[in-house]
Amino acid sequence: MQSSEHILTTFDQALHELRETTLSMAVGAQKNLKNSIDGLLQQDKQLCNQAIADDEDEDQLEILIDNLGMQIIVRFRPVATDLRMVIGAMKTSTNLERISDQAVSIAKRSRKILKNEEIPEIRRIEGLYQVAAAMLADAVTAYSDSNTELALSVIDQQKEIKKTHKKTSRFFSRKLETETAHYRDYLDLVLICRWLDRVGGLATNIAEDIIFEITSSDIRHGGELPPELIDDDTDSSTPH
Repeated sequence: MQSSEHILTTFDQALHELRETTLSMAVGAQKNLKNSIDGLLQQDKQLCNQAIADDEDEDQLEILIDNLGMQIIVRFRPVATDLRMVIGAMKTSTNLERISDQAVSIAKRSRKILKNEEIPEIRRIEGLYQVAAAMLADAVTAYSDSNTELALSVIDQQKEIKKTHKKTSRFFSRKLETETAHYRDYLDLVLICRWLDRVGGLATNIAEDIIFEITSSDIRHGGELPPELIDDDTDSSTPH
């Protein structure tokens, strides 16, 4: 009996370590994204450099989470919810690493923009960033709290970020159609818009994986919501 309790405790500790490491990685991804945009808006090259440098930490955490997950699978052979929890952490870490990659891309383009004379329209990027950052924050909280309702709200925000991305990107694209000394800057801002939109997509991926982890229902690519998450005001399929 003592041996059984020891194994159970070790398994719980392994799951806890996996989850906490994933949450630490999430904090890092959020910080990197914030630094990349703050560097642009505050004309602070050092913040951009920080986002680029800290991406290495995210890469190493992704490797660690994969190793921890595989060790749990091999050693404890988890099933059902426990197995989905392990797989969910590994998939979440992949999405977080990609979010950090988007932050690096934004930071590198921001450094180029900072070399030139500041353009007042640059602050138009802030609204799109706020939507993307909010989706990421909600996805991380939903993961931490195993909150399916919050995960669904992240998925519902896809329309908002697509709308905001289209509006912001179109503004900068129209600037490219005029004769301007800031042609390259506007092109870089169009690319930054695209990467922020991608952050929203990756946050959505995390939210969908949370639904799968908790309910075992795969709602990707138009999959139906599980009955327990459907109410009178909710469609049975997820928006894509």
